[in-house]
Amino acid sequence: MVSVTTRIEGSSLVIEPKGKWSKFASLRRKVTVPVQAITSVSTARAKIKGLKLAGTNLSPHFAGEFYDFKDGRIFYTLSNTDKCVTLKLHGFKYSEVVVQVDDKEKVAETIRKALHK
Repeated sequence: MVSVTTRIEGSSLVIEPKGKWSKFASLRRKVTVPVQAITSVSTARAKIKGLKLAGTNLSPHFAGEFYDFKDGRIFYTLSNTDKCVTLKLHGFKYSEVVVQVDDKEKVAETIRKALHK
């Protein structure tokens, strides 16, 4: 299973793939997103799109950088599309970050609170 942990550090959201497999699959130790770059947070079922640039694309495991011709660069770390938080971003190297977490509603609420500080 590919998943992440998240935390707010100052004005950034830090996303870290959980465990050796997730780190290896995504080719990242962590992704740090400035909170001000987040334009929306969703807990709806994730949609996989784009072509893999770097990482893993072994259904149902998607991890790493993908490119969608409409939306640009997307970072995925997930095995179950029903357990994901999707972040839409502006002015960051990724247009979207889609990650699997243990409690998507709690993570989404934490991010939304950070947006309103």
